[in-house]
Amino acid sequence: MLIMGGVLVSVLVLWWGLAQTSDAQRNENDGDAEVRTQENREQMAVLYRAPRDAISPVGKDVTPECLEFWNTLRGFDLSRGQTEFPDIKSASKNERCSSVPAALKNLHEHFNKTCGSDANSAQCLVALYYYRAGLSDFLTRNLKVEQINDPKILIDKMLANREINPELSAKAAEKLSELEPSLYEARKAQVLGRLYQATKEAPAGNSDIWGKLDEAIQKAKELGNSDPELLEAELMSELFRSNNTAHAQEKAKEASEDFPNEWRGPYYAAWALFKDGRGQEALDYLVEAQRRDPGNVRVKEALEGIKKGDTKPFKGGISFSDLSQYF
Repeated sequence: MLIMGGVLVSVLVLWWGLAQTSDAQRNENDGDAEVRTQENREQMAVLYRAPRDAISPVGKDVTPECLEFWNTLRGFDLSRGQTEFPDIKSASKNERCSSVPAALKNLHEHFNKTCGSDANSAQCLVALYYYRAGLSDFLTRNLKVEQINDPKILIDKMLANREINPELSAKAAEKLSELEPSLYEARKAQVLGRLYQATKEAPAGNSDIWGKLDEAIQKAKELGNSDPELLEAELMSELFRSNNTAHAQEKAKEASEDFPNEWRGPYYAAWALFKDGRGQEALDYLVEAQRRDPGNVRVKEALEGIKKGDTKPFKGGISFSDLSQYF
């Protein structure tokens, strides 16, 4: 008995040591992830804020006046913050650029409207970011992505095409990853582009496009495994891959257990169960999602929708990061 007791004590000591080591490693990994996230945010901020080099476009649909105006906007050094803002507002009054190509008309009008004399600086900067991205994309429209080696231009093309041309956005992100291997936003943009293609354009049996999405997710997880939106992209890809929801339910339930404070796991488990006709179980998971995030609008709407008999009470909600973090 003494020997057995001694063995038991040894096992307990060993278990305690392993547990302490595991906790220390987990804390260290969490710390490393936070450092990487901050470094990536700072790197993206530098690239977003940096002035863009002047571009001479090919074609006759650009007037000299507009080209001058555009290169003025693209040349602002936004790292200087408020010192540039009066100049941005002044530039928005440029009336010589009146003949704007159709592809830029909405961006042009939104910028002029948002960056007037009484402009809110944060709203104006967002408008400028998007306008500048559209300008970079338009002015390089005759170049193949493979020919572009300026990370700032690739970021602009990635942002400008995220909804209107997700395949081009993904290609720009892939080239950006080659130039900036540690840039998580480029990896995430690839996931969003491939996810949009897969869920909107690809038939369920097109393994090639789903394979590219899986590859993009795995590469993104190497740099941003703690990003909740990346987790959501992975769960959404499982949910929309085929009519067999069993695997999607399994992955979502695993995520619910692996991330006990994150609402997305139970939310997507509920979604998969609802698609399978298991409404009460779906409600149970939604209640858990709401417990984890009581103020979540998507969870609240899904709960209300199921109770009202809606056929599509669930919504996806993945997006590019809020640009305001790069001001």
